[in-house]
Amino acid sequence: MEQIKTWSTWDVECLNAVMKVPEMMEIRIALYDNKRKQYIDQMLWKYVHRFGEHSIDGSYFDMELKYEDLIYRMEFAAIDNTFVYKITPNQLLPRIKFFICGLFRWHAKGQIVCTDESILMTAGEQSYQITVVGEIDKTTVFNTSQQGILLECGTSIYIRCNHDLSATEMDSFLAQKKAAWLCESISGGGILEDAPQAIIKGMTWNTIYEPTKQRFCTPVTREWCVMKNMTHFGGYVLFAWDTFLGGLLAALQSKELAYRQVYSVLEEFQADFAPQYGSQVLTRFDRSNPPVGSYCILKIYKQFQEKELLNNVFDKMLLWNRWWINNRDGNGDGLLEWGSNRPFVENAGKILGETFEVAAKMESGLDNSPMYDDVSFIPEGKTLNITDIGLSSLYAMDCWALAEIAREIGRDQEAKELLAEYAAVKARINDELWNESLGIYCNKHWDGHFSEVLTPTSFYPLIAGIASQAQAERMIKEHLLNENEFWGELVLPTVMKSHPAFEDNDYWRGRIWGPTNFLVSEGLKRYGYYDLAYEIAQKSLRLFLGEWKKDNHIHENYNALTGDGDDVLNADPVYTWGGLLPYLAVEELVEAQPWGGLRFGNLSEEHASLAGITFGKDIYKVVKETGLLIIRNDKPYIQTDIVVRITSLYEEGACLEFHMEFRQNGVLEISSGDAQRFIIYLNGKRHEFQQENGEVLVVALEVQ
Repeated sequence: MEQIKTWSTWDVECLNAVMKVPEMMEIRIALYDNKRKQYIDQMLWKYVHRFGEHSIDGSYFDMELKYEDLIYRMEFAAIDNTFVYKITPNQLLPRIKFFICGLFRWHAKGQIVCTDESILMTAGEQSYQITVVGEIDKTTVFNTSQQGILLECGTSIYIRCNHDLSATEMDSFLAQKKAAWLCESISGGGILEDAPQAIIKGMTWNTIYEPTKQRFCTPVTREWCVMKNMTHFGGYVLFAWDTFLGGLLAALQSKELAYRQVYSVLEEFQADFAPQYGSQVLTRFDRSNPPVGSYCILKIYKQFQEKELLNNVFDKMLLWNRWWINNRDGNGDGLLEWGSNRPFVENAGKILGETFEVAAKMESGLDNSPMYDDVSFIPEGKTLNITDIGLSSLYAMDCWALAEIAREIGRDQEAKELLAEYAAVKARINDELWNESLGIYCNKHWDGHFSEVLTPTSFYPLIAGIASQAQAERMIKEHLLNENEFWGELVLPTVMKSHPAFEDNDYWRGRIWGPTNFLVSEGLKRYGYYDLAYEIAQKSLRLFLGEWKKDNHIHENYNALTGDGDDVLNADPVYTWGGLLPYLAVEELVEAQPWGGLRFGNLSEEHASLAGITFGKDIYKVVKETGLLIIRNDKPYIQTDIVVRITSLYEEGACLEFHMEFRQNGVLEISSGDAQRFIIYLNGKRHEFQQENGEVLVVALEVQ
């Protein structure tokens, strides 16, 4: 990502512009309404009619913007210092004009010379000649501080940089660049529809160039960087857990963009931990964010298999891991509470109007959750006075995941220490936070009584591997599948339906969020509840596709009764981690599991396909219809004629090993490639096969 030096929608303030990095030179497509005398040159989410494609490097994109009854498509393609930018309105509107203007952003140095028909921009020794193909308006007078060219809204308008191609030649160039991107882009089919593409669009359309640290980064939403009531952020804002989870989404398409999410968080480090958020204006180093980072990094590593990533991040992640027990064990019992470090709050609280108590609740990432309605901040311990099952479980998970990372890179002593801490925290959670009478893990007030406000965080001990199988069974049967609490057509509400706060339908008070669905689903799979995880994935997918297909929205959260994301004002419509909802369904075809190898397919009868995803150095296509077909690097790899689920797949040298579950008789075929020895567990029973290199292994699948 850091080597990208091209034009694209990198300017955080608007989608209707392309900015050249690193020169910070911009061509903006503004709109002038001659009837209303209204000039609009900054357009974000409320103007979007359709998100089109957006390549990772920005060298191709297309989208549709809407102003009242006018819908116009903007298509762009670039190579080095040249580009084509095409504007196609859906109708002729004489009162609407397009204004093509040149700017230098972030007080970058350069020159602009503008005539009625061209713009010459110079940065250093490089010149950029901007010309247009369209009907130029030389008479309309309007007020703007920029130099540019005014054009009529009629037929297509072409903007050219450093070339004189004809309209036909420019259309051909645009088509070629689009085809090239679609060739490498991930794509879905069947019940997935275009959800995989939507996930990536949520990431790429939110990616910006942030010059204060001279880097590309992906705010959770661009909108928060420009809203008048969020002036404490400025030109960028990166929340820690949002951005780590964004790394998983980016990994569906791009290793580089996934790594960039991880490194972006670590670039915001303050001393020995990741702050809740870093931004241009204010960094919240009085508090942190839920510790999901090591788990996400391990999952990304399992996908791409590059130890360089682990070596680059381990030391900082270890510091952050140790920070938790030293700063968030307010009562000294070895379990954790959310909190805030006092000195900074005294300063930042004046800016944001926060009390200590509010600051501590915000560290949870669950902001206004009813779990914390009746708790207080204890200054001596710098925490709330309630031991938190969610935080304690995620901390345990972090210890486990970081130990796995340590073992991968030969940090054996640290791995041993982390596993010892994991075991100790696991034991404490089971001793102190398991509520036997309710059959679920609960938060616990410091006076010793359990909180019975249940949220998805009560299931986090699953993702951390803390619960026994019997405990997991009780939690699922008595609570997760209880339609008075969490189950239904729409899942999972962020507080049980029987709690009065569910009716609030306000942020974490009852609405459905991608991250909680993800963390619970991962835990279910860790315990082998794949069919239940599949149900959550499909419900999450249907919820997501409803608004994506209608409005191109990727909401921050959704109404748990209606599935509407637009029913409240504080659910951003293009928020990166909204993509975690369809991500669960993508994982039902293929995923890298932190506790195992690759996993493919599920035992449902629904058809789905996914193409263009990378694992290691190989590109996969997975098709699930009446059977499962896995294609690797355009060649058949594994194929069955019945639905199967493959887990714990490892291929090392000449040995291929995996587990396969199935419910009817069928046939398995493996195009062995380099493999000659096969260890396959068929419905739990171990089988070993030998095959000559390059031959197809055929295995009869029989239900015993």
